[in-house]
Amino acid sequence: MNDARDADHGLLEQCGFFHGAMEDWLREPDITVACGRWSEGAISELIPLGHGRLLPPIYEGCFAGVRELRLDNAPHHLHIDFGRVHRIRYVVAPSVCFEFKPSFEARLLVLGPGGTPGDHWVVSLMLSCPYDRGALNFLQVQRYLDLARRHAQQRPDLVEFEVEPAARATTEGLQLLQLLRTSTGLSEGQWPELIAALCPVPVPAQTAPALEPPCIPLLQKALQLRDASLVIYRERTLIEFKTEKLDGLHRYVEQGYVSWQIGAFDDHHCHLSLDTVVRVLFSAEPVSCQGGGINYTIWFLSPGASGNPYRRDGYFSITLNRPYTGNQPRLEVIGPVLDLYREFRAAAWVQAEPLFLEILASGVPPRHPATDAHKIETFA
Repeated sequence: MNDARDADHGLLEQCGFFHGAMEDWLREPDITVACGRWSEGAISELIPLGHGRLLPPIYEGCFAGVRELRLDNAPHHLHIDFGRVHRIRYVVAPSVCFEFKPSFEARLLVLGPGGTPGDHWVVSLMLSCPYDRGALNFLQVQRYLDLARRHAQQRPDLVEFEVEPAARATTEGLQLLQLLRTSTGLSEGQWPELIAALCPVPVPAQTAPALEPPCIPLLQKALQLRDASLVIYRERTLIEFKTEKLDGLHRYVEQGYVSWQIGAFDDHHCHLSLDTVVRVLFSAEPVSCQGGGINYTIWFLSPGASGNPYRRDGYFSITLNRPYTGNQPRLEVIGPVLDLYREFRAAAWVQAEPLFLEILASGVPPRHPATDAHKIETFA
């Protein structure tokens, strides 16, 4: 119970910080509140002109972070949930709005599926006029840097600063470099130390070692299956690795972020976030690629959509390539899949579909193309 109260208190404190940070921005006379992203097809913009204000919280529980942004000079308004925001990222990046000269933004990064922190944002606060007759407006940009520094001092764990490489190489980027040197007092400083001086990265607290994803032992054995493929299926993209050409699973760490590498570093490989896997599902179903015969697949499923058009939560899978010789099942490749389920079926996160369980109980059937062709239609 105390843990739950502490978590609620921490969430309210975090929402309070994001609320205050946006209010600081709304006091600036020349900003734009952008909602949406060009990569997703549309952006709407609110121009507060110093007349924007956040209403106080009126909800509790999971909606305690919801706020309403009102404009005193216009009927338009915006609802935003600070409970979904996990970080403010100050970003200097080329922008189509300024003929690809850098924009100066503060992006409110939101949690992704399953509450995973990510780089996605839906609201961005930005300087409306960072240029004066085509040249960098040093007064406006200095105010931007001051906001970034102030918010980083208040909550260094929730604020970061980034100047994208494409912006650093521009004329405006070099002017920003000199402005940062003046602002930080580091007259010879380069980008990394100047950014660290403006927004120091907090030293992470000592915590207990993170537990490894529970699916790892099962995945390691699934990667040893014969005549099988590791499949990553996304909209308009299918990537397939033959398991017999992979050398197993490797833990990979970069800048404190842990991913799991499948395949040798100097050969074809991929990196997967196995913490995303919440269930493993053993499946048996008729498929067209086996001429209407049953194929056997081990699905590694995510808590939300992963972009797989066939199975919405299908993060990746391991499936057999050739389970038949003619119409006869190859028990030497199907049997190990059934055995793998038997070994791990006691785990709460391991499940099997009804047809798989039927085959487990009654035996592996031969391929019956005519019968299974009808089943394909019912699965569609």
